[in-house]
Amino acid sequence: MSSLLPEPHSLELVFAPFGAAWGVRHGAMDTATLFFLGLLRWGAIVQFCPFLGGRLVPGPVKIGLAMVFAWFTTPWLSQQLAVPLTLTAIGWWVAAFHELWVGLLIGFASSLIFFAANMSGQFLDNARGTTMANILVPQLQIQTSLLGDFYFQLFVVLYLLAGGHLWFLTAVIDSYHLFPPTGLFPQAAVVNEAFIRMAVGMFGIMIKIVAPAILVLIFLDIVLGIANRMAPQMDVFFIGMALKPAVGLLIVALSLYGLLEITPAIWTSFHLWMGGWLNGAAKVN
Repeated sequence: MSSLLPEPHSLELVFAPFGAAWGVRHGAMDTATLFFLGLLRWGAIVQFCPFLGGRLVPGPVKIGLAMVFAWFTTPWLSQQLAVPLTLTAIGWWVAAFHELWVGLLIGFASSLIFFAANMSGQFLDNARGTTMANILVPQLQIQTSLLGDFYFQLFVVLYLLAGGHLWFLTAVIDSYHLFPPTGLFPQAAVVNEAFIRMAVGMFGIMIKIVAPAILVLIFLDIVLGIANRMAPQMDVFFIGMALKPAVGLLIVALSLYGLLEITPAIWTSFHLWMGGWLNGAAKVN
């Protein structure tokens, strides 16, 4: 009985005009391999990147978005890699793991700056005494405080308005040049050092965001403490419970303009860090 599947040479003949219009140099099977490998990297990035949706976007939509990115990436990969690919079965699985690993690193790295914003809101809510009120962060599917979610969503909006997503997409495309599917893995020592440095930097970003409100709340605590010493009959604890949330929220509103002035420096440092560890992890000793 004849096979229902087309012969390999027939498939290549059918694919040749389409591949030429698409801009790929490889045959049908190699192009399918490149597309799938690109899909793995983009899928991991879309899954973790907050401003690409994160966990908020339904699975089919994320897969579709990753397929769109992989579609435009495949011709670029085809121009960079040898023809034919000549991947063995083990080599294919290694390349697939390579793409997933690089995608997870880039996706997780892209979320750290927004985790810092979330941390700042939680820290401020703890100082205001309003941590009992929690809300869901849709992109991360985690519970956080009210201001934690506010700063997280605000940073996502500000990053998109500043065009940071365009820089990020360009960095992902450049990562294919630094870490091609058939290339080396990122150097673990460089990646570890960079992410530890960013973890420390996240605390600095957190302090910059909430410093005005925290200073005012500390001053308010001092005033209430002095008032309690001068008039012990005053129930300072319950007065503070009502006063601190309102004062903290007022200072947050008043400091938003100042936040807009410091965010460009935050984006710049974030981009320098991202580009630094990508380039550093690609260098061969």
